[in-house]
Amino acid sequence: MLETILRRMIVAGLIAVLFGPVAAQAEDTTCRNGLFADGEGFRQARVTAKRAFFYEDTDGCPTADACRTRSYVIAGDILVVDGRQGGGFVCAFYPNDGGGTAGWLRMEDLAVLPPDAHPSPQAWLGDWTSNGNPEVTIGEKYGRLSIVGEAYWPDRPEELDWPTIHIGEVAGALDIAGAHAGYADDNLCELELTLLADFLVISDNRQCGGVNVTFSGVYTRAE
Repeated sequence: MLETILRRMIVAGLIAVLFGPVAAQAEDTTCRNGLFADGEGFRQARVTAKRAFFYEDTDGCPTADACRTRSYVIAGDILVVDGRQGGGFVCAFYPNDGGGTAGWLRMEDLAVLPPDAHPSPQAWLGDWTSNGNPEVTIGEKYGRLSIVGEAYWPDRPEELDWPTIHIGEVAGALDIAGAHAGYADDNLCELELTLLADFLVISDNRQCGGVNVTFSGVYTRAE
């Protein structure tokens, strides 16, 4: 038994030497709609290239030329990037009327903008929307910032004829720490918020409503 254990330890050691950290944990190249807000290290970025194409996150991507999609952003567009990067690419999200586009962009095509680490309380205030669903409002109550919002799956009742609509609601105080905020309620719903001048990124714990309901997304100010 002891010889078997020692043999396994030696083999494991050789694998670690040959393959290093890659053998222990494969690199996460996930970057797509629906999951973008689950990242961290969010920043705003401006597109500097004439055209910057999005690249897919499937096997072998984003570095292969075949990973390039038809979707692109143009010079001057402002978008959100997060801390996932590698091979000269960074995970990015660009809001649009179709629900937004997420994918890998070449870092050389972007200029990351310096963040405001301590925005004023007034910068949080207002109505925020993630393409109409979900929507939240941040206001002041009893001297504290608070949030009220609704989320629906598959969409708002007035938008489609569906037999069952699942609903989520949040209402309560926010704990502000610089450009970040947290929310929690008695229903076990938790939100993490990041304020980036033009955007509000929200990630939830998937316990903020009915089946498939989520507040996670990149929000812009409602008109």
